[in-house]
Amino acid sequence: MTTKQEILETIELRQSTLKTWLSCPLMYRFRHIDKLEPAFRYPGTIHGSALHMVLKQLHDGEMDGDLRSLYIKALNHYLYASDESHIPVRWKRDMAKEIEALTKNGVEILENYRSKAYNRDAIVLFSEVPFRVKILGYLFTGTMDQCRKNVDGTISLIDFKSSKMRPNQYAIPNDLQLTLYSYALKFGEVLVDDIWVKPNMMVDSVGIYFLRGHEVYKRKVVGKEIGDEKGSPFMMTTKTIQDLRAFRHEIRAQLSAMVKPWYYPNTASCSFCTYATHCVSRNDNVPEKDAELAHELLAELKLA
Repeated sequence: MTTKQEILETIELRQSTLKTWLSCPLMYRFRHIDKLEPAFRYPGTIHGSALHMVLKQLHDGEMDGDLRSLYIKALNHYLYASDESHIPVRWKRDMAKEIEALTKNGVEILENYRSKAYNRDAIVLFSEVPFRVKILGYLFTGTMDQCRKNVDGTISLIDFKSSKMRPNQYAIPNDLQLTLYSYALKFGEVLVDDIWVKPNMMVDSVGIYFLRGHEVYKRKVVGKEIGDEKGSPFMMTTKTIQDLRAFRHEIRAQLSAMVKPWYYPNTASCSFCTYATHCVSRNDNVPEKDAELAHELLAELKLA
């Protein structure tokens, strides 16, 4: 059985590690302890990564650039040149048609993003910036999406989301990932031009920028006209110094469970999980051939 020390020596304490753990402990084990690769990638995940790349480029001098060209180049990077490009993509239909649909959606979101004065006039302090911070003697690392100074002088820490479902507003104040970002800005370091610097910064607000709020209605709905955007993208909260200190206690509890050699339960939406094949085949009582057949059947029923 793997020991606590062996787990600590194996995993990287990144924001993605914490996020995976909170999503599904069994997926956390597969990805971060066993170092297994997902069986496939979703187009939507690649779409989100491409949007992140272009958003950084917009604030790095491409605000008036050709959005379609920028998006296609970013999408191609994640499809064919990223560290995960060897993992197959699970397309729902014809690949070319789906890529065109993603591109059309990406350009729509990006066009409406850059049309807003609050985005064009914001001063981006950090964008896709690596960070590191010690908590309870453990080094946590990761990447922050964006920290900006708004036109009113306030500072916001933003995590871009492009999922189809709008996040739960009531869950944001207790989001550990957002608190980790805030904690790192105050007590940790960020990598700027290959130099680690200490911002020692308390932000005025932290939260999610829901990119699909910039999608427009294609048909008329109650209270909305065709062409209206679907809603405000901002879903913000605040973090006090007391919140950051309390965060240390929460991390202590999470770490205690994360490094415990135990039977990791699966609590995620299994039908959408890219580790479902590993999950099914982990049962020693089920022959590997039968496990693969079961997963194929689930896939045909669109349950895997």
